[in-house]
Amino acid sequence: MARPRYDDGLPSRTEIFEFWKDRIAGLVRWIDWGKPSCWACKFHYGLKYDIKRSDASWGEILRCWDRIPLQRCHIVGHSLGGGDDVANLFLMCRECHDRMPNTTIPEVFFEWARAQSWSAREDAKIRDAMQTFGVDDTTMPDLDQVLNSEDFKIWSGDKIGLHWPQSSYPSISSRLTPATILGLAIYYRRTFGKRTLERQCGR
Repeated sequence: MARPRYDDGLPSRTEIFEFWKDRIAGLVRWIDWGKPSCWACKFHYGLKYDIKRSDASWGEILRCWDRIPLQRCHIVGHSLGGGDDVANLFLMCRECHDRMPNTTIPEVFFEWARAQSWSAREDAKIRDAMQTFGVDDTTMPDLDQVLNSEDFKIWSGDKIGLHWPQSSYPSISSRLTPATILGLAIYYRRTFGKRTLERQCGR
């Protein structure tokens, strides 16, 4: 089976996957090869990229891995003498690619990669948004009421937009940022007041 090549001359994702699938154990945290995700933080792009059949052929598995929008990242960068061979390439999401260390020592890269967690990053973004808008343990119950109220969902429907990540890399997907949701919930509560919420909840 011919392996796809890209216009940039780098090996394809399938070639990188084939090289690393039996070599990666112990270098990073466990990877479920049936659910293609970032090899560092484990960000998962959704079910459409998953290998859905347990009896999938090797060709189907490779096609799945070539479709996923992971970036082919140099473990040792070009600027430090790193080459384009599969042994120096790793499949990661854009955020990990942006954040990764740039060093001639691969062990530093793998130690960093093992410590990455997409869920921990998301938690940090939520905490940052909460701090920005002054949300604490005393205001969170009211905000939960706002976020769960039908009126807020209707009101905010045309005021919410998906955010396209700003990066020098091609956009992969848009997302609803924690700051969007929390900011609108705070604004709604300030504008319409607590009594509106109590009325919606039948109190």
